[in-house]
Parts: sequence; structure tokens; C-alpha cells
Amino acid sequence: MHPTDVDPGVTLAGRYRVAELLAETPGDGGVAQTWRAVDEVLSRSVVLHVLAADDPRADQLLDASRKAATASDVRFLRVLDALRDDGVAYVVREWVAGRSLGTVLADGPLPPHQAGLLVREVAEAMARAHDQGLTHERLDPDSIVVTDSGSLKIVGLATQAALTSNGGGGGEDEPGRLDSLGLGRLLYAGLTARWPTGPRSGLSAAPRAADGSLLSPRQCRAGVPRPLDEITERILVEHPRSGSPLQTAREIATALTEVVGVTPIEGLLPPAGASGADALGGAMEPRRSRYADEPTQVGGRPVDLDPGVPNGAVAMEGGESTGALPADRGGPASYGGPAGYGGRRDDDAHSAYRPSGAYAPIRQHHGYAPAPRPVNPRWRRLAGVFVGIVLLAGAGLLGWQLMSQAFGPSDPGPTSSPGSTPSDAKSPANVKIQVVAAKDFDPPPGGNGEEHPEEISNAYDGDPGTSWTTMSYFDDPLTTYKPGVGIWFDLGKAQDLTSVRLTLVPGGTDLQLLAAPKDASGPPATLDGWDPVASTKGADEQVTLKPKNEVSTRYVLVWMTRLPPDGGEYRGGIAEIVVRR
Repeated sequence: MHPTDVDPGVTLAGRYRVAELLAETPGDGGVAQTWRAVDEVLSRSVVLHVLAADDPRADQLLDASRKAATASDVRFLRVLDALRDDGVAYVVREWVAGRSLGTVLADGPLPPHQAGLLVREVAEAMARAHDQGLTHERLDPDSIVVTDSGSLKIVGLATQAALTSNGGGGGEDEPGRLDSLGLGRLLYAGLTARWPTGPRSGLSAAPRAADGSLLSPRQCRAGVPRPLDEITERILVEHPRSGSPLQTAREIATALTEVVGVTPIEGLLPPAGASGADALGGAMEPRRSRYADEPTQVGGRPVDLDPGVPNGAVAMEGGESTGALPADRGGPASYGGPAGYGGRRDDDAHSAYRPSGAYAPIRQHHGYAPAPRPVNPRWRRLAGVFVGIVLLAGAGLLGWQLMSQAFGPSDPGPTSSPGSTPSDAKSPANVKIQVVAAKDFDPPPGGNGEEHPEEISNAYDGDPGTSWTTMSYFDDPLTTYKPGVGIWFDLGKAQDLTSVRLTLVPGGTDLQLLAAPKDASGPPATLDGWDPVASTKGADEQVTLKPKNEVSTRYVLVWMTRLPPDGGEYRGGIAEIVVRR
């Protein structure tokens, strides 16, 4: 079989039924085709990259696919299969519903804060891939997908570079640096809806000065904050005017986190069709995850209601209203790869989000408030007499006390009231202990030493509206990947513990409370160095852990072994901790 013989209806490997041609990528050995197919074993859509078995790119593509399948970060679309069969080589990849960044930017630039958040997510994922020895080398708007839930997926880790090569292994000296430049270009595109190196993914080329140099995002579009403009320059320009160059994905993720914070639980972008500063995040202010005090809807926002219309009624043209919300005008776009891989661009794909159902109307009371009753003059006179009697009695009591002190016997000894003797005072019990420091705890095996360290302070800042969250994981329980994950807290000195109260990301968390030895000079580096003192399973938003025996320690570890579900993945977190002695 030759790739040109692959048509809709053909079944590969006895399970992948070809359905729709998405793209063609020419090369020296012919054309590589990308199809949407149906896995008839698992009844799900997948993406197929198909090329001739003797294509010079075949070996490189299959090798890149096997490497990409080892990526541990859930933000990369998974490679499901890679093999040769019946004269063709093909790779099977995960399919998701969503919109490519190119489709999103077709409507114009993103608000600066969201552009920074999006590229920060990509940079964080690429930094983890680089730690595993993996690179992308072809980051562009078509390689980024914003799913229907508002999360982010990265398409083509390692494989896109193999598809667009000539089979000779590339020639780029620093693939990691290519990814850093790709991140800078993505940030430029998010801020301006232009691509720095020329037309790409439906975007126009970025403007240039008379000497050919690239104009900065602030020169291209009004309203771009200076910090994001400077970060873009530090990535793309070899000798930036402000700050040192940002040359790695981790440096870029750190710099963006300092400016825009971390991704909120609502997701990166609003659904297709949302508009306005409020729907898009408003002004550029760092926003952090919120769980404890604000209900959220992942990936969508309620329809804005007219303030003059009762809750649940949508204002219509001409001042009329209806008690129900309008029906959804279109479903989500399906997406499996770069632009044209099945992503719909019609009006339905950009329709405004409409939550189903209706809100209960606000009860409104009509009529007049009763007039206040006039005060009876007779009661005023009686009140005046009563006040006079009280004043006279008070004056008489004061006079009697003064005469007693002047003419009565003196008391040479000191006086004291019951309970006022200092020696009778007792040390206060159930006192809150101040947390002086904390750090994420993600040890081997399985851990890489980091679990959103930039969010740690949210776990003990006194604000339950902010939180530290774990990474997202595919499987439940967490122990599929590693023993657990958590945070240790420094209490400043060894102290007796009576309870630890936690505000968690709701949904059910299994966790343990562990303590370091009383004489420990620092927090233990491995789990074996901690002593378990309490545990619970299925904890919801609020839980209090009390040690069964007396515990005196300076360091406590909150250790999670099962995380609550978060969409199709699993993610937990701590919004606040209160330690008492």
C-alpha cells in the first residue's frame, strides 16, 4: 500500500478506520498525509500521520514518536502508536476538541495578561520536556490547542520536526534554543496577532523598521505592558536593551510567572465567541488560583445579564426579555492538529457560550413602607423623669464613695481582684503557630523536586482565596506515577502540635500529616526521614488532623497520595493551613 492509496474507509492495522484528510506535508520522499481516523477498538477519534515506508523521513518520524511517547507532562498530546504496516509508516496520536491558537488569533490579539499566561504554560511544559531530553523545534500557533475546557495542549513534540525535515536529521545545533525562540514568537503573536518571521498559521508578518529590525510588540500595538514587551525582546533579541537574554524555557517560564502569575482554574482563554475586557480577563493583573471562596465554571462564563432585568432573564433587543437563556448556537470545534486539522472556523465555532438552564429570579417586593409612628409626648415626659432619677442616684453613690475614702480606715496592704495575680496566669492553649517558610516536596522516585514552587506562599498567606496546586495527572491514584506529593512547613522552632487544619481543593484528597524529628536541623530530604502522625482519606474542602500521640517538631509535611478529579485529569492543592499547639 502507498499513502496515495489511503482513502476514507480504509482500515489500518485492523483498527484505525480513516475518516477525513486534514493536511499534507510534502517532502523529498513524497507527501506525508495527516488524517482523522476512528479507533474501532476503543471507539474514539485519533490522528494518523501516514507516509511511505521508504520515505527518508519514516525512520526519523517513528524514532521521534517513540521518544515523544515518554513525555510526562499532560500538556503534550500523547502518541498512542507508531509502526510500519503494509508498505506505509504511520503514527497514531491523541485527538482533542478545541481551537488552535492560529484560529483564536484570527479574531485579533489576546489581552496581554492572557497572552502571557498562555506562553507561560507552554514554556513550563517545554522546560519539563527538556529535562527529559525532548524538544519540539517547530513551535507556532498551529502547534498550540486551547481545549473546550480552557486548558492547553501542545501538538507535535519531536514529531512535527521529523515530518518537516528532509530525513537527514536536521542540522540545527541547538534544538532547545529553537524552542526558546518559538516561545518568544508565540508571545509576540499573542500580543499582536502577527508572526515575527513572516506569514504563518494565517497570521500576517510582523512589521519591521526601515533598517529591517523587528518592531517590538509595544511599537506594533498600543496597550502592551512594558514588562511583557521586555520579556519578548529578551527572548528574540541577542543583545536586549533591558535585562539579560532569556535563553531557556525554564528562564522564560520564571520571568512570565513574575509578571502574570499562574493560570486560574477557569482556564487560559474564554470559549469561542466571548468578547469584551471582562470576558477576556480585563487589565493585566496577576491572578492566582481560587477555590475556597469563588465558584467557577471551567472554560466558560455565564451570559452577562442586564442589571435592570431579574436574574435569569436575558435582555433582548428592543427592551424585551425572556425568562430563559437562549439555546447554544453551536457545538465545540474538533481539533486534532495544526490549522485545518478539523478545526471549524464557521460562525458556530465562535458562538458565545450559553450555560444551560435558567437562574432563579430574584424575589421583588412592591408596595409602600409603613409610615413611622409619632412618639407620644406623655412617654417623653416619663422618660425624662426616669433619666433624672438615675442621675441623682449615681451622684449619691459617688458622694458616699468619696466620704468613705476620706474618713474610713486605711488598708495598708495591697488589694487584688480575683484572678489578677500574675502567678495564677496559665499559658494559653490552642494557640496558632506562625508558619515562617514552606517548600514543595516532590522527592524521587517519580518526583523531579518541583511542584509549582511559585505558588507555595499561597498555602499559608492567610487568604483562603489563593492556593497552591499540584500538577495535573492522568491517573488516579497519584501513586501510579510516584508515592505522593506535598509541602513541608517550617514553624520556626520545635513546638508541641495539637492540630493542623487544612483548606483543600475540594473533591476528595487522601493525605498524611508527617513530622520531622524534634532535633532535626532541617527538613528531611526523603520520605523515610519523616514520621507519620495522622492521616485521612477522601478529605473535602475542610479537614482537621490531630496527632494521636504527643508531637514536638519544627517541620510538618502535608503529603497527598490521592488527588481529586479535575475534568478528565487529577489535581489537588492547599488553599490554607492553620497549625495550633
